[in-house]
Amino acid sequence: MAGNRKSKEETEKNEEKKEGGLDARPDGKVRWTKNMREALAKFNDRPCGRCGGSLSEERSLADSLDFFRRHRSSFYPPRAARLRMLEMHGAAAAELLFEPSPHKEAVTDLLAIHDAEVVRFFVAQVKQIDCKNALMKQAARWPLFVLRELLSANPARHQAGAALILELLAANPEWQEPLEASCDEAQRKTLARLQEDGSAGVADALAADWPALLRRPPWKNRQALPVIPVLALQPLPPTARLHWADLKPPQYLQATGDLSDWLAREVRVSRDRSNQWMTEFTRHQPDAPDAIREGGNLHKALWMLGLRPELIDDVIAGRNEITSPEDFGQLPGSRWGVAEYIWQLPPPLAVAAFTHGPAVDHFMGDVARVRPILHALGTDALPGLPRFLKQGSRAMFELASVIEWDPLASWIAKGFHTNRWVRREAAAWLERYPDTAARGLVPVALGEPGPAHESAQAALRWLHDNGHADAVRAQAQAYGAEAAGAVAQLLSIAPEDVLPDSLPVVPKTLPLPSLPRLILKEGGLALPQAVVPDVLMAMMLGKPDAPYPGLAPLLDALAPDSLARFGRALLAWWIGNGRPARERWMFALQGRLGDGETARQLYSLLRQWRAGLDRVRAYDAMAMLGEIGSDAALMHLAELARQTRYDDLRTRADRMLGEVAEQRGLSLDQLADRTVPDLGLDARARLTLDFGPRSFEVRMDDSFQPVVHDARGKALKTLPKAGANDDAGKAAAAATQLKELRKLAKTVATTQIRRLEAAMCAQRRWGPDEFMPFFANHPVLRVFSRPLVWGLFDAADKLQGTFRVTAEGELADLHDDPVKLPENALIGLPHPLDFAALDASLVTAWAPVLADYEILQPFEQLARQSFVLDPALRAGRELPQWAGRAVSNAALMGLETRGWVREIGDGGMVNSFNKGVPGEGQVCLRLEEGWFVQDSPDGKVLQTVHGVALTGTERTLGDLPAIAFSEIERDLQRAVRETSA
Repeated sequence: MAGNRKSKEETEKNEEKKEGGLDARPDGKVRWTKNMREALAKFNDRPCGRCGGSLSEERSLADSLDFFRRHRSSFYPPRAARLRMLEMHGAAAAELLFEPSPHKEAVTDLLAIHDAEVVRFFVAQVKQIDCKNALMKQAARWPLFVLRELLSANPARHQAGAALILELLAANPEWQEPLEASCDEAQRKTLARLQEDGSAGVADALAADWPALLRRPPWKNRQALPVIPVLALQPLPPTARLHWADLKPPQYLQATGDLSDWLAREVRVSRDRSNQWMTEFTRHQPDAPDAIREGGNLHKALWMLGLRPELIDDVIAGRNEITSPEDFGQLPGSRWGVAEYIWQLPPPLAVAAFTHGPAVDHFMGDVARVRPILHALGTDALPGLPRFLKQGSRAMFELASVIEWDPLASWIAKGFHTNRWVRREAAAWLERYPDTAARGLVPVALGEPGPAHESAQAALRWLHDNGHADAVRAQAQAYGAEAAGAVAQLLSIAPEDVLPDSLPVVPKTLPLPSLPRLILKEGGLALPQAVVPDVLMAMMLGKPDAPYPGLAPLLDALAPDSLARFGRALLAWWIGNGRPARERWMFALQGRLGDGETARQLYSLLRQWRAGLDRVRAYDAMAMLGEIGSDAALMHLAELARQTRYDDLRTRADRMLGEVAEQRGLSLDQLADRTVPDLGLDARARLTLDFGPRSFEVRMDDSFQPVVHDARGKALKTLPKAGANDDAGKAAAAATQLKELRKLAKTVATTQIRRLEAAMCAQRRWGPDEFMPFFANHPVLRVFSRPLVWGLFDAADKLQGTFRVTAEGELADLHDDPVKLPENALIGLPHPLDFAALDASLVTAWAPVLADYEILQPFEQLARQSFVLDPALRAGRELPQWAGRAVSNAALMGLETRGWVREIGDGGMVNSFNKGVPGEGQVCLRLEEGWFVQDSPDGKVLQTVHGVALTGTERTLGDLPAIAFSEIERDLQRAVRETSA
């Protein structure tokens, strides 16, 4: 038996050797492993209770596969059943293991099947880390075959398949030439595209021209840093001030607009709630001692707050004081509502209970409970505050923004140094109260080593480097000469020289040679390959919101476009390798490195992550869009603010855009007008591509697709390859520029067309000083403005005249006569109802004018259906004609692109869709059933409409603006069927 087993193993090894070599291909056989045999032995082939058939019966492959799929739920264990099929039919049955996101066990079994279809399956699933690793193992067996299959998938540069191709070739450069020779034309083009580098032909910079950090990296010239003395300093008397006038109201109050005296109103509401709890004391606390139940409100409140019963009478009578936590015991009964009883105490007792009493869970991180207490009790209550502070609460940091108090500095420093979610708010506190912050931080920064010590030192360095060096020195001096000297010694250490004991390591599988070249701003030369690991080290040493101090000057010395390409390559590697936590810095730096193309990729990724419930990563990607801050990035944020599927994304995008708009003194709509990316186009919507001795011109056609023209103006199908006389570096950069323009053009077109249509329906108006630069003469929006008919409106918003934008950017009326805009003109996109109100023949008059110029409108304007409300329905709120009719799930989800928002009702069912109307209220489409919120609904399934009505307002349908009603009716006509489900 041992000899037979040995002979079998040797035979399999010999077969493996036959498969070896660069040109090897899978032979279509199954290499059974011991684990697979053990799993197969567990298969129990029981006959089907209905048809009597069994899996092991002799059938053709097609019949066996059909039988398996019809009975798959009855096979147990399912792996054993699949292996039985594999045993019967060989590699041809491998498709039973081809499932999206296969688990590791299935991947292991597939690796034992040496078949081309298995390779192709892994290629299709390469973004799954287990499948990517499986392809790497297969590439070790059949190098050129696996690479050709990856190339046949024609992956984009940022996709996992592209990253794997580059990784394999970087690790095995000897494969490059044989691969090129064995590829077909399409595969060769894909390979060339993936390996093209905008810096081709760029010479290496000399060491004297490198950024200072790379000439002498601190981690390669590590020296012992001065030892900062540990001092036991007593804190100085603190400053204690509350700046309530500077505190912004909560968002829910901002939404209602009722902001008058809001802090005092919070106190009144808290007192009223406390009084209500007191009236129900007996019902809530039936087990309270008789002395407490029969006592006054002070007895009840102190007992509920946990004061030891034997002290209650003396404290109330003033014979004793609350001086320490030992005066309190366990809280009686339920802790819910305990916080309300503090309002029954006079201020001195309330302060003592807040300071020394148990840290009631109900307070923890609940700013709405703590804020009115601080407002009512003032600075006397501050000593009790630290116990209730919560690092994870941004609202708590917002409350801290008005508290100027030395002991708060250490808590703020912790958030600043360790919590990326609140770093901005923490930095704002340090910036606002630099003297208070420094005075509170010096004793901690010079105290015993530990996390608080490190956070305090980091905050002091930041204050010193951000314009508050005098405050830091002055407060250190206030602690004495020894403390001042120690702080001076601390600050004398260059921030970039402060390194961790254990340095991070560049991932071994990161293909450094295939990363895009980094180009210097000055001189246009490239950093040599030898210094790329040092660039990566500077990136790895930082934290998401606290980059390594030496990184900023390094990045400033590099060309932004080369940095963005470099960053995207890192992002592709990170995603392709399963998003390892240790290498998260590759993702976290995209906001600092990225450009418009990075923003486009992040926008796509964050939507995928949010759909997969990966909220944290999606929120991080949103923050990076804000950090990139380009017009393209803000455009994507505006798209997230307009989408209706994910309330959390919409809320965050609104807040981020609101902050940008507030900084620029604009509304959100005005911000959107001003942040349309120009994509590098000139005023005529054209772009010159420079090849050195010759150049080409890109013109955007009416569908906003780039078309290349030669020097004589002849349209070309594609951009020519660089010739012998061309500048190779410029030609490669031009090809990259055109490729990125094609990608962004599609996204921009979709976004701006949707925005213009929404502007027509919302009846937005612009003055000439906005219309001409942001629409008629904008490199991008002029392309979309030209096919539309524009209108001049009076102060009553009535259409007075119409015009169009010509190809030359001029304005012309219906008869092609020039139009001059009055200074006080109000310009907008007329709706068909606007045309009808001025002249019923206007729409039919404009149509042939646009046809003569072969202009197609980007959305329905002239040909748009319009609807008028039935007079019989004006006094009501219901639209009865829609009840009982059928609507598909696909049509319902399509309504979300038109501004309708899904609502989740009882039991987690998506059972209605709402669309807001001007003023107040919304039109609600209610369903009989709907679907569960966590389901992925089948688009073909029909729902029954329960009803459509105006809700959330006292107004009737007759009060709605005519255009608002027409658009709602148009949406419903397109979505809801004529018949019942």
